[in-house]
Amino acid sequence: MKNILLIEDDKDVSETITSVLNNFIEHINLEQIADGSHFRNGKWREKEWDLMILDIMMPGITGFEVCEQVRSFPGTKNVPILALTGYDTLQNEKRIMAAGASRYLAKPFEINEFLKDVKELLRI
Repeated sequence: MKNILLIEDDKDVSETITSVLNNFIEHINLEQIADGSHFRNGKWREKEWDLMILDIMMPGITGFEVCEQVRSFPGTKNVPILALTGYDTLQNEKRIMAAGASRYLAKPFEINEFLKDVKELLRI
């Protein structure tokens, strides 16, 4: 079983990602966080994650901050992070990669490209 944490505030994007993952990746446990307050409560630290999918721009916390916190926590410092953004700029890409993201993907993304990244990060 692969544990995936989706940190995304856009309901439509969350539903699309959930559907894609459930239909194309076997044996996953997908949990979601929709905003900064739910991330800040720290419950994400209680589980071992195989992958985090992270939106860069969210209410209450940025993906940059999330990435830095994930990398600074011993239990998640090596978890692959796929960063997603609707604000595709070279500056955002450089900044999120410097914060510790493993991959960067601009929205809207092609489903096949998203799945390729997910499978590579999960080592499937």
